[in-house]
Amino acid sequence: MHPRVRENRLVVLALLAVALLGLLVARMGYLEFVQGSSLRSLGVALRVRVMPILAPRGLILSSDGKRLATNKPSFSAEFFDLGEPLPPKELSRLAGILKLTPQAIRTVLQDYKGQPYIPVTIKTDLTPQQITQIDEQRPNLPGVFVQAQPLRVYPLGDIAAHVVGYVQGVTAQELKAWRDPRLDQNSIVGQSGLEYEYQKYLQGTDGGEEVEVDSFNKPVKVLGTKAPVPGDNLHTTISAGLEKEANRALVDDITWQQQVLKQPASSGAVIVMNVHTGAVLAMSSYPSFNPNWFAQGMTNAQAKEVFDPTTDPLLNRAIDAIQPPGSTFKMATAIAALASGAITPSTLIQGLPRYWYAPFPWNWIKVYTGWNDLAQAIGQSNDIFFYETGRRTGIDTIAHWASLLGFGKPTGIDLPGEASGLMPTKALYEKQNKGAWYPGLVYSVAIGQGEDLATLIQLADYGGAIAESGVRYQPYLVQSITTPKGKTVYQHKPVVTTRITLPAADWQAIHSGMEWATKPGSIPGPGGTAGPFFQGFPLQAAGKTGTAQVSGQPSITWFVSYAPANNPQIAIAVQVAGGVEGAYVAPVARDLYDYYFHLKDPGNILAPNGSATQSVPSGVVQGQD
Repeated sequence: MHPRVRENRLVVLALLAVALLGLLVARMGYLEFVQGSSLRSLGVALRVRVMPILAPRGLILSSDGKRLATNKPSFSAEFFDLGEPLPPKELSRLAGILKLTPQAIRTVLQDYKGQPYIPVTIKTDLTPQQITQIDEQRPNLPGVFVQAQPLRVYPLGDIAAHVVGYVQGVTAQELKAWRDPRLDQNSIVGQSGLEYEYQKYLQGTDGGEEVEVDSFNKPVKVLGTKAPVPGDNLHTTISAGLEKEANRALVDDITWQQQVLKQPASSGAVIVMNVHTGAVLAMSSYPSFNPNWFAQGMTNAQAKEVFDPTTDPLLNRAIDAIQPPGSTFKMATAIAALASGAITPSTLIQGLPRYWYAPFPWNWIKVYTGWNDLAQAIGQSNDIFFYETGRRTGIDTIAHWASLLGFGKPTGIDLPGEASGLMPTKALYEKQNKGAWYPGLVYSVAIGQGEDLATLIQLADYGGAIAESGVRYQPYLVQSITTPKGKTVYQHKPVVTTRITLPAADWQAIHSGMEWATKPGSIPGPGGTAGPFFQGFPLQAAGKTGTAQVSGQPSITWFVSYAPANNPQIAIAVQVAGGVEGAYVAPVARDLYDYYFHLKDPGNILAPNGSATQSVPSGVVQGQD
């Protein structure tokens, strides 16, 4: 090669080297002086984490000081998303430790895709062994760490579960719906019951720790801490002792009807309410569920039980199951008739075995009962009396007064999911029958067997209104709410929803009829429909039985009552699906009056360990009422 050519090439190479060196120096200067600050911040961000400290939810307390919902320390497996997915090998390793499938973990992480640098909870309530395994495998589990957090606990298990409700980790959809700045993807939120209804009070404000971590994401130094603020505490009207007794008595009655009476009794509910305020003292629904399973994670067997559509344990049968109220509705018909002047307390109607107008419906007892006044008609549940009273009163008048008593609309109890029920009118029937109206339809409505549908909470509220001679209160469950430091932020005041004014003699006739219903004796004669189940009871209660017949389905049996009859304190409403008839759920009320008033009743067939061994008391007349 010519020497000059070689020299020229060397010059070109030297110039290129100088140019590249200049670019490198310029780039270094740019990074140092222009982007230096932001790059240093990024470097810090990659080794500093803000770890949330989850705030405990507020407590849910009974009126007798028991914890219905509380918290306990636990540990969870978290993943700090750095914008990169967990590699398949590491994902399988973590799944093995947590006893989850890789797909289950992948689903959790994908739910919060697009939110890097924020920890995501993979599994709560880790065992000590799982905590140790994660710590030992930390170099092989990038971004995974263990964090302490409060775990929701329900000390009574399946007792009061429908009242208290349950919690679960918030979903991305719920985050948007709640619009609560205190929530993030690690939050636990209420899903049902009081947990849901009072979510905004129970939710605490999370704190956090700013920590420096090593290359394995293990904290090495705490740089700063913000303490969490627990949620507010709910003080409920529920008595834990009475709630336990209500649950026991209800289950015992269902078991008794199944095992001794060979009935298809399968489900039910019971409510105890203070007639002077509307405070719900007990509310039990059966079948029930264990809310701890939701908080701690449930097994496949538990999930199968909870979500079984044939038993539907999640359904609160006290507020969300609507059925014809049967003969318990007869006092509403009587109140409408008295208020409108269709009858008086002394009106006499002949108790024939069968009604004299088409379609000629039968009396439940199918024998002649003589001339009955209102009190006897209620006490012995005389269908003929109420067919005729319904005809004289008219369906729209019945609907008007029944609405004032709470039928056909929610009571407003502070629980989610309350059903409205249905109170039919002439217009409703005309719409259903393409303009046709049949006068005989009112007969069924008057005895609670028509299109009228009710919930148990409506019947408890209705029973309380009768006990209070027309003053109806809105049922409620939360008496007050306090901050963790004890400051009261909410105090409930009783709410009167209706005042029905009738002459004292009218109310006396209704009260006398309900007292008659619990008196032992023959029918026809001096006895009432629930009388045999109140033999020897040391307290005079007032009540009304009811049996709703639904075509092709087991009967719905009811008992609505209050006590003491001469000075009412509490109302009790009971419902059992598949029972014999209304009188056969009256023992649940008797048991709860015994417990509440400390009577030590010797004749209680539902006394502990006695539910499946007692026979039917003498004097019971069966006939679907």
